[in-house]
Amino acid sequence: MKKVFIALALFSLLVMMDSCSNIRANRNSIQYCDIEQIYIGMPLDSVVQFLGQPYTFSTDLGRHDLTCEHPRAVSDIKMRNETDIIHVIDKIYQDTNYCCETNREMMNKEKNTTLTYTKRPLFLMSILKAYPMLWVHLDRNYRVSSVYAKYYDADDKCIYSLSSNTIFPDEKEGDEHVKLFVDTALFRKCFPIIP
Repeated sequence: MKKVFIALALFSLLVMMDSCSNIRANRNSIQYCDIEQIYIGMPLDSVVQFLGQPYTFSTDLGRHDLTCEHPRAVSDIKMRNETDIIHVIDKIYQDTNYCCETNREMMNKEKNTTLTYTKRPLFLMSILKAYPMLWVHLDRNYRVSSVYAKYYDADDKCIYSLSSNTIFPDEKEGDEHVKLFVDTALFRKCFPIIP
């Protein structure tokens, strides 16, 4: 009985501590108006100027052969204020230790990076409480290719999506359309303006 009481007390303490904080989960106190400043093609240094350093970043090391036994991936590299994202990623892609021939070819063509600007709560809290996540995706030239924010609750809703659409059959190759979706109320609740 004593163990059950202690477990319930610890659980209650965790819930109480967590309920004292709001639903925001970002390090840099990112506001929705900062996110709205990010546009397709924006260079990395401008993104960092608006949003600060991300928590982590990851990069896709290209495709692999179906027979590749040890596909390489680089994910969730923790950031420090002085981390030079471009230097770290360039170093990763200059590595000649390819895991398969397809990987070698694709690493020379593709270089996509994802910046994660929010922190996922601890496992228990992520089950008990809704929370937002924000990602900025960069292309091989370290320019924004898309921005995506999601609100994790029972329904896991997209609250903000900015992306470049692919070309439709009747359009010219140079035409590019930007697609924007915003759940305004929830987006502003997750990333409020700080007085």
